[in-house]
Amino acid sequence: MKFKYLALLAVIYIAFIALGLPDALLGSSWSLVRMELGTSLGTLGIMTFIVYLMSILATYNAPRLLKHLETKKIVLFSIMFTGVSLVVMSRVDYFYQLLFFAIPLGMGAGAIDVSLNHYLAVNYKAKHMNYLHSFYGVGVTLGPTIMSYTLSQNSWRLGYVIVGSILLGISLIMLFSFPLWKVESKEEREDQHNHITLKEILKTKGAVESILIFLFYVHFESLGGVWVASYFFIERGVSYATAALFTTSFYLMFTIGRLLSGLLSTKIKPNMLIKIGEVMMLVAGMLLLIEFDALWIYFIVVGILGLGAAPIYPNMMFMNSENFEKRKLSKIMSLQMAIGYMGFGLLTPLAGMIFDLTTISIYPFFMIGISAILIYITYRFNRKMKVSNN
Repeated sequence: MKFKYLALLAVIYIAFIALGLPDALLGSSWSLVRMELGTSLGTLGIMTFIVYLMSILATYNAPRLLKHLETKKIVLFSIMFTGVSLVVMSRVDYFYQLLFFAIPLGMGAGAIDVSLNHYLAVNYKAKHMNYLHSFYGVGVTLGPTIMSYTLSQNSWRLGYVIVGSILLGISLIMLFSFPLWKVESKEEREDQHNHITLKEILKTKGAVESILIFLFYVHFESLGGVWVASYFFIERGVSYATAALFTTSFYLMFTIGRLLSGLLSTKIKPNMLIKIGEVMMLVAGMLLLIEFDALWIYFIVVGILGLGAAPIYPNMMFMNSENFEKRKLSKIMSLQMAIGYMGFGLLTPLAGMIFDLTTISIYPFFMIGISAILIYITYRFNRKMKVSNN
C-alpha cells in the first residue's frame, strides 16, 4: 500500500513537470522567434493572451469537468493534447499559425492545474502541495534550459519538438499509472463539485482577497518568466542564449524555493512563508534598478525574484482547505486559478503593449509595483481570515 501511495505521488509530480515545461518556452525564445516570423516584440502579448484565455475557460469550467470525469483521465488527455500542440507549433511559418495552436495548449494547462491542485488539497498534506509546485518549477526551468541549448544552435523549432516529445512520453506514464489512482465514484465527484453560484462564493469571507492575490501573483510570475529574457537582451545587450539563461535563473531559484518551502512548511506557517516571499520580490525588483558592472550579479538578482515568488502559490492553495468549506473548495480554487490566469493572459500582454509603446527599461518598476500590491492585499486577507477563524 505504501509503495502504491509513493508511486502515485511520483506520477502526480511528473505530471506537474508537464504543466511547467511549455510555460517559459516562448518567452525565452521570443527574440529569435519574432525575427524569424517577422513580427514585433509586443505580439508576444497576443500569443500569451490566447493561451491564457483558453486556460481561463478550462479552469473556470473544471468543476463541471471533474464532476463527470476522474482526475486521471483529465490529466492524461490534457498532457497528450499539449504535447501534440508543441510538436505541431515547431512547423509554423507565420505568427497567426502559432495563435491557432495556442488554443489546445492553454486548455490543456488549465485542466491539469485545477485537477491536480484539487486532488492534492483534498488528499495530501501542505508539504506535498509545496513539493508538487516545485515540480512545476522543474518543468518551467527545464523548458528554457532546453531552449537555450537549441538557440545556441540557432534553432527555436528543435526546442519545441524536444519538449513536445517529452510531454507525449509523460502522457504514456500517466496511462500506465491508472491502476494506482484512487477510484473517484460518481457520488463522490458530485458531492465535491456541486454547483455553487458565483454570488455565494464572492460573499465568502476572504474569497475576493484570495482571488486578487492569485491575480497579481501570477502576473508577477509571468513578468519574470515571459519578459526577463527580452529585458536583458534589449537593455543589457546580451546574446539570445544568455538572455534565455536569465529565464532559467528565475525558474531554477523558483524551483529551489518551492522545495525549501516544502521543507520549512512543518516549522513556519504558510502565511509567514508568503510574507517572506513577497518582501524578497520587492527587494529584488529594487535591485534591478541598480547598475552593476558584473553580469553575474544580475543572475543573482533574478534568482532572488524567483526565490521570493516560490512559496506564494502553493501555500495559498494549501490554505484553501483550512480557510474555506469543503463543498466550496473546487469552485473557489477554479476561480483563483481562472482569475490568476488573467494575470498572465491580460495583465502581462498589457505590459507588453506598454513596453512596445514606451521602453522595456521600465520593467523593474512593474516588478516593484506588483510586489507592493501583493503585500497590501495579503495583509488585508490575513486580517479577514484571522477574524474569521477566531
